[in-house]
Amino acid sequence: MRMINRALVVAAAVSLAGITGCAGSGGGSYTTPPPASSAAAAPSADASAPAGEATITIRDFAYEVPASVKPGAMVTVTNADSAPHTVTAKDEGGFDVEVPAGGTVTFQAPDVPGEYAIICTFHPQMSGTLVVK
Repeated sequence: MRMINRALVVAAAVSLAGITGCAGSGGGSYTTPPPASSAAAAPSADASAPAGEATITIRDFAYEVPASVKPGAMVTVTNADSAPHTVTAKDEGGFDVEVPAGGTVTFQAPDVPGEYAIICTFHPQMSGTLVVK
């Protein structure tokens, strides 16, 4: 009986730690993204960004995605939140990157033009669309 109680206490502690880590309470401070991310959200981002590059910023548990990216472009993802996130193609698309809290990663956009639904596998309520054209 004691062994079962210990196992239940350990399982509850691990679950609570996992839930607390993903809660993302608004009390934390956020890292300011580089200036390029604000330009990426502007309607003229495609004209001002270097060819083949794009930026996605994750802030307040939401994606800030450029209007579109070129096929095969290198996409930089900056996570301004205090929790880790992913940028994962919901259906087929071939990309699934994990971005640590406050971190930056790069992945290659699909070569095939289209609209790719994206989600965070850690926080399924987060969603967006990556338009490749």
